[in-house]
Amino acid sequence: MKKIVIIGGGIAGLAAAHRLQEEISRGHALECVVLEAADQCGGKIATERFDGFVIERGPDSFISQKPAAIELCKKLGLSDRLVGTNQEQTKTYVYTGKKLVTMPDGLSLMIPTKFLPFALTELFSWPGKARMALDLIIPRKQGNDDESLASFVRRRMGEEALRKMAEPMLAGIYASDPETMSIHSTFPMFVQTEKKYRSLILGMLARKRQQLMQKPSPPKPGENHQPFSLFMTLKNGLGEMVDAVIEKSPDVSFQTNAKVGKVVKGESTAWQVELEDGETIDADAVLFATPAKLSADFLEPIAPGVAELLHQIKYVSTATVTLAYRKEGFSHPLNGFGFVVPRTEGRKILACTWTSSKFPHRTPLGFVMLRCFVGGALKENLAEQAEDAIATMVKKELADLMGIHQEPEICKVFHNKKSNVQYRVGHAGLIESVEKELRDFPGLFLTGSAYTGIGIPDCIQNGTRAAESALEFFSGESQAED
Repeated sequence: MKKIVIIGGGIAGLAAAHRLQEEISRGHALECVVLEAADQCGGKIATERFDGFVIERGPDSFISQKPAAIELCKKLGLSDRLVGTNQEQTKTYVYTGKKLVTMPDGLSLMIPTKFLPFALTELFSWPGKARMALDLIIPRKQGNDDESLASFVRRRMGEEALRKMAEPMLAGIYASDPETMSIHSTFPMFVQTEKKYRSLILGMLARKRQQLMQKPSPPKPGENHQPFSLFMTLKNGLGEMVDAVIEKSPDVSFQTNAKVGKVVKGESTAWQVELEDGETIDADAVLFATPAKLSADFLEPIAPGVAELLHQIKYVSTATVTLAYRKEGFSHPLNGFGFVVPRTEGRKILACTWTSSKFPHRTPLGFVMLRCFVGGALKENLAEQAEDAIATMVKKELADLMGIHQEPEICKVFHNKKSNVQYRVGHAGLIESVEKELRDFPGLFLTGSAYTGIGIPDCIQNGTRAAESALEFFSGESQAED
């Protein structure tokens, strides 16, 4: 029987474990152990539930256009738990000129697909609108060299689109500096759209027409009949997904508070994992589902070339602040999903989600809930303050930006220190080099947000593929033995 150890119980490691469980259920002679240093699995996914509140420490939803997360939920029997965003409150705002300005209808990420709302919006100046419209005639880029998000947006849409839309929205997703983040690794759909259609606007219009022509398949019996929105979550928080993976993987050993000290070459097996408490686990394969910096530390003694490359992947700190207020006397209507804040406004928060409007089921009756984001590549020091300092700062920001002077009933600050990976220009080439180097070390595998996508669907897909690579490795070994 072959044995694989997965180091790291975040969603990528859990997805890998569930994929291996599927093979075990089919009769594959395989043993799988997941080692998680924290006191619970899930990584950034962590849900707190109390008194009718559902509070997410990390992500609160996942994008539905990438199918891996929805597919996993279906496999786990969570189809009827999937919910979309509130379709009655769909507005999103940009804080600019000391007020909240509505994003125009038909704006897909940063690309206008409806003429009239774009022409009438006060978000952009007339020169800014004219510059964005030049996308219709600007020639496509020649060659396949990577470039920064800032370079790409300036070239296609202009400086104002970068400052008011791309930087707060797109770079905000990655908590990155748009001047250094890779367009190829973060938003490859923009690169592909430019190649195919030349114009981003024409490409997005063509995509909308294709979507209108495609009739959705009817739901299968027992499946959730609610139409999928762009962002999906689970009724009781994303922690449901973590719990379900563990429950539906009975043949996998999940060990929490299991801190790995080092990984060494084994004697009776290819590899040996040594825990800090002295326990050793023999393994035929090891899958590192840890942040790149931690994987690099583990790999330094056994695969120094891989470790050196992984150390080039940088991380930055962020923090989230969740605040709940009594609805009675609350001064803002919260008529939308929230707002983003361009860096040029000089504020101390990156964005604010109006959670009780976006996902009404997250709060009990009589309360509203907000969630603010702090830090990132350009304001990292703000996220590394003490919790009390961050809470005070955020409450002052909300007073200035939204006119909220009421004291919250709940205020929870969550630090994510050096946990947000940065996909810098040339990232894809770096990952190719990592994969090439890793071929010299059969039985070692990597997965997680550091490689080919930071979102939950990306991590699930990446973890699943890593597990399948391990299965192929075991299959090849078995054939060699025969």
